[in-house]
Amino acid sequence: MVKTDRRVQRTNQALREAFRQLAVTHNYRDITVKQLTEVANINRKTFYLHFDSIDDLAETFTHESATQILKLINEQDLRENFQHPGQIFDRLAYFYHQQQSFYRLVLTSDEYSFLSRKVQNEVAEGLADTIASAYHLSATDGFVCANFLIHNVMTFFRLYFNGQIDLSPSEFKARIVSLNSFGVHQFFYPNDPIRRTTKD
Repeated sequence: MVKTDRRVQRTNQALREAFRQLAVTHNYRDITVKQLTEVANINRKTFYLHFDSIDDLAETFTHESATQILKLINEQDLRENFQHPGQIFDRLAYFYHQQQSFYRLVLTSDEYSFLSRKVQNEVAEGLADTIASAYHLSATDGFVCANFLIHNVMTFFRLYFNGQIDLSPSEFKARIVSLNSFGVHQFFYPNDPIRRTTKD
């Protein structure tokens, strides 16, 4: 059973990596199962044992990415994270730069923008309850804050990758940290004046 699970994991990972490679040079609808299986070095029958279609494969990518982002955010207590929001940025920046060509494409290309929207929605949904619980917010306010935070981060990376903002990495980080920290402050600390948070 363990061997089977590992084999399935290796096959799925090989197909996701093949999809990433092909996406950089192909429009989404131009990618074929034949191309994917050739790059992944598996046969078509094996592909269809794991996925119904390329759309099905793309869906697993969005779930995998969202899960990894949530894991990075939740590496430590959420309230501690937001007291030092620059640390969250550093972890997310590392995540994006691991597959920079692919994530640049997902964030900036109209052809693949549906993937970034799905990742954003899944991360926001996964983060909403945690925020609501940590800061004693309603479910609605937790959902609003989660969407605000992840939307800002992904939008800033999109602008940065597109060359629409001319900032050094430290300036880029400072602006995301400031926008997110002060943007949710009145939700997180409704009875406190604006509280400075550290950027590291």
